[in-house]
Amino acid sequence: MTGILGCRWHRYKQSTRDSRKRDLLWFVLFVLTFLFITFLFYFWLVAKNDYDDLNWQMLKYVKTWLPWYRIMLGLTCVSFGYLFIVMFLYLCHAIHGHQLYIHPVHIILISLTFLSCIAMCIALDNQWSSEWTVIYLSLQITGPFLQVGAVTILTALTWLISGQWFKIAKIAVRWGSLLFYIAVMIGLYISPLYIKSPCVIEFNQLPLKPKIIAHRGDSGRAPENTMISFQKAHEHGAYGFESDVVISKDGVPYLMHDSTLRRTTNVKEIFPELADQHVSWFNFSDVEKLNAGQWFLDTDPMWNVGDLTEADKEIYSKQKIPTLTEMVRLANKTGKIVMFDLRLPPKGHPYYNTSVQRTIEAVEAGGLDLERLWWLEETKLDEPRGVFMTAEWAQPVDELKKNNITNLNVRYTEITADQIRSYKKVNISTNVWIVNTKWFFSFYWCIGTDSITSNHCEMFQNMETPVWHLSPQNYLILWVTVDVLSVVIITVMFIVQRVRLYGTSFSPETISLNAAKHKNGYKSRNMKEQLLRTEGGLEHFDDLDRTNMGVLNQPVAYSMASIPGDSSYMPYREPEATRPDAKYEVE
Repeated sequence: MTGILGCRWHRYKQSTRDSRKRDLLWFVLFVLTFLFITFLFYFWLVAKNDYDDLNWQMLKYVKTWLPWYRIMLGLTCVSFGYLFIVMFLYLCHAIHGHQLYIHPVHIILISLTFLSCIAMCIALDNQWSSEWTVIYLSLQITGPFLQVGAVTILTALTWLISGQWFKIAKIAVRWGSLLFYIAVMIGLYISPLYIKSPCVIEFNQLPLKPKIIAHRGDSGRAPENTMISFQKAHEHGAYGFESDVVISKDGVPYLMHDSTLRRTTNVKEIFPELADQHVSWFNFSDVEKLNAGQWFLDTDPMWNVGDLTEADKEIYSKQKIPTLTEMVRLANKTGKIVMFDLRLPPKGHPYYNTSVQRTIEAVEAGGLDLERLWWLEETKLDEPRGVFMTAEWAQPVDELKKNNITNLNVRYTEITADQIRSYKKVNISTNVWIVNTKWFFSFYWCIGTDSITSNHCEMFQNMETPVWHLSPQNYLILWVTVDVLSVVIITVMFIVQRVRLYGTSFSPETISLNAAKHKNGYKSRNMKEQLLRTEGGLEHFDDLDRTNMGVLNQPVAYSMASIPGDSSYMPYREPEATRPDAKYEVE
């Protein structure tokens, strides 16, 4: 372990020296880096809810699809694994009282990791700042369990902490550090008083399970905005279909999210000169020539192509871009609601002023009752009549009632749990997007959200209760039990360490020995080495290879009373006949 941490493969005995100030400085930097990378590791685990969003945003900059989330998660995992090993080595050295010396190679890697963490946070804040909201929401769910974990970890470290505490010489530092440790533990013990988790709720008070609206179909299992995607959503129990509608140059409303066809079709192969052309400038006769499913098999954006059957792969590889009428016809047949956002074409488009009318005609052609159509309020031209208007941002209740709006479709970053509860009291339903993980779904289940939009309908189909759910009584028992056990264990560890280091009482000899060691600055030195240093004048002993000198293997016949400077200094020597080698022993 000493070799791995400090590269002292042949001089490991030198690690018994005291830690120098620079050793402690590097240790502090390491602890900060370890906490930093742990936070980022947690961040990327939570950000899995929006990993497709990250990949899509990066596509706009690099023009090539890459699994950016996997890359960032992988780099973070490798860094966390490396720092975890170094932390383990550090703790082992500290437990055995060895010097916290670390090799310069480790120092360079730790420093680079720390700077990379800072750079990553700056980049995330600039390009993906909305994701910090997910961290805040996740802590409301995981908070009770993180508190238990933190108490458990610090309790487990008490053996090391108490052992080091008893070795501190300065009274002010000793008691100051103890008070700091006690304050931290008390803060953790009482922190549940300030943790308000929506999933700590009685079973009989749990709201109804939110309905699932399929985001561009079951886009977590099939190519988005294709007929097979909506068919899969129906098979997995979706309450409705969500999509984005654009108008072709010849006036046909069809399904497409992006402003170009580059990401989800083979337009670069069929019409290379039109790869970056706006989707509304294509005639639908040309759109029909494109393949809208093979990209899903090639890029594997949802990490599940390996789980598909050969029959599914065959179907996916032949998918085309559907019209709005085709999707509505399936929704009408399966009894789903339809929610979409009409993306108006650029000004100068032949159907710019009649986009709403053409869209209503396409819905009616599919046979869907307009009351089952959730029309997002973003359209700024003619307001459609007879549809279920849906607001896209949280507004005061009076404002919503004034505009006869009883439904909201809001991104999770734009609405709070209290707002959702207040809307529910006045019969205004709320749909939250995008929810792709079970813990996130559980959060909105516990606060009473009516429906959520998701890429993974199949994930929530068979959920019977929220995850991370606890009744208040069970949480109280868990909290109190963990805290009481922690107090008992910490107290026992401090007592055992005191007995182990000093015995059952502080004898005068022990006090004198410790005082002499602290006074001469050799707090962790072996007394044998101190005597040799004083008697033999080995002032530069630190710079020599002790294992080669062999000095430490030669005991000297000094008693505690024969320390130089004592008037009773009388080295004891056995008769030459019995001790020809004239070796000394320490009494």
